[in-house]
Amino acid sequence: MDVLADTLHGVHMRSMVNGRLEVTAPWGMRVDARDVCLFYVVSRGSCVLEIEGTRHVLASGDFVFILGGVSYVLKDSAKTRPVPVSEVYANRGGRCGGVVRYGGGGAPTTLICGRFIFDGTSLSPLVASLPPFLHVKGDGGIATRWLESTMQFVASEMEAEQPGYETVASRLGDVLLVQALRTHVASLPPEQGGWLRALTDPRLSTALQRLHERPEAPWTVEGLARAAGMSRSVFAARFKSIVGEGPLTYLTRWRMHKATRLMTAGNLSASEIAQAVGYETDSAFVKAFKRHVGETPGAYRRRLKGRDADSAATPGPGGGGRPSPSRTGLS
Repeated sequence: MDVLADTLHGVHMRSMVNGRLEVTAPWGMRVDARDVCLFYVVSRGSCVLEIEGTRHVLASGDFVFILGGVSYVLKDSAKTRPVPVSEVYANRGGRCGGVVRYGGGGAPTTLICGRFIFDGTSLSPLVASLPPFLHVKGDGGIATRWLESTMQFVASEMEAEQPGYETVASRLGDVLLVQALRTHVASLPPEQGGWLRALTDPRLSTALQRLHERPEAPWTVEGLARAAGMSRSVFAARFKSIVGEGPLTYLTRWRMHKATRLMTAGNLSASEIAQAVGYETDSAFVKAFKRHVGETPGAYRRRLKGRDADSAATPGPGGGGRPSPSRTGLS
């Protein structure tokens, strides 16, 4: 069981490559905080990123992942004054997609920009452990060289604009994030805690793997400690110090996350879902679900059905049915 892949699948990650930005110095754009996760890949040239009071130089092959709720500035140099991002995209009516050109005609830089959407994140250990700003440098060895070749493929797709290019580019956007997470995990210092750090710990990662393989099993701290090859007390202390919560608390939270995904994905009854995530009685499952999710399984399911009905009733750009994803990307 690949714990990272299992967790990514559990949050239903979707990516959208919004466009290819061809800029020439001097240029600069200011992006106000929005509740959306964004990414940029530098495929040519370099630029400066100012975010949360810090300044970072991005070189060719670098990958930047920015969580929602953070304002930032991208520009060719520290001296350039940025303009609102809507001005950069003004020649496309403020809409992203395809190739956008902007700047003063000097040194060129190419950025591939897009966004990620995570569904069902409240109980996910991955989303909770992500830093607000993730910078993967293009000089990091084999992993980032593979990332660079993928990024170049994305750039060519954006340039060609052949039929279906948006689908291809977005799928490659998923690959970029996974590769960036792998590189980030590999670079974490031993003293840093968090769920991602636990994936690099040989013993804790074994315990997490067992939990994700069989969340319905009647796990105990003793059983997990044996799987990790550690004593009960040492395992419990190490798990809590790195992951941030006890192993059985983590197990319950993951079970509830799995339960919400089962309710979203299929037509299983509450009793069937309870058994699938390790509860012998419906009452114990309902109690745990309400404690972690904030409502009963029945109320949660009714709310899902109401949301889906509203989406189905909302006409999209082409008429009836579900609305198409927004292409108003970074402004």
